[in-house]
Amino acid sequence: MTKVGSAFGISIEVAAWDAAGANVELSCAAMFIREADGALITGGLAHLNAALDGHLLELREQGIFTAAAGECLLLPCPPGSIKAKSLLLVGMGDPADWSVNRLRDTVRAAAEFALAIGAHSAAFAPGMLDSGITPGATVGASAPMIDGLAAALRARSKLVDLGLAGKPLLQRWVFDVGAARLSGAVEQFQEQLRQRAD
Repeated sequence: MTKVGSAFGISIEVAAWDAAGANVELSCAAMFIREADGALITGGLAHLNAALDGHLLELREQGIFTAAAGECLLLPCPPGSIKAKSLLLVGMGDPADWSVNRLRDTVRAAAEFALAIGAHSAAFAPGMLDSGITPGATVGASAPMIDGLAAALRARSKLVDLGLAGKPLLQRWVFDVGAARLSGAVEQFQEQLRQRAD
């Protein structure tokens, strides 16, 4: 795990975790309504589905969690195979309409949920490659992810200023990336935070 910066007093980190292995209070896993081009889930999403005894895909197939863009479903009592105290599923819609810009709203939804439930730490796993999105279609993903987190923190800060919300308890936000992409992701997220600080 590597700290890449901070925003609104929140430590922002990057780790080679997936949603099942994230050692935080709230682990957020993004998912599409289906996999791209008929692919099967792989990597972190497959690991999460296995940790949930197949219930991740079952919830989607039964329409309990359709994974429509912005849809959220909280699992407050995940099994012990999930390291986090609770798990949030966040929908990313149809992969046919995919662009990295969709991550802004997805991360914002996850961050607003984390703030609303009073989590002290949270992690976000985008699940793009795990759902069959090609590596080339994920280029530039760090910018909208940082923007989405900043938008949620900015909104909460304004509510605090207006006396409409208490100070957030969130202290750490972790972006989950695969081990093979960790060093590159650290540089990308650091650069995005630097640009926003200028």
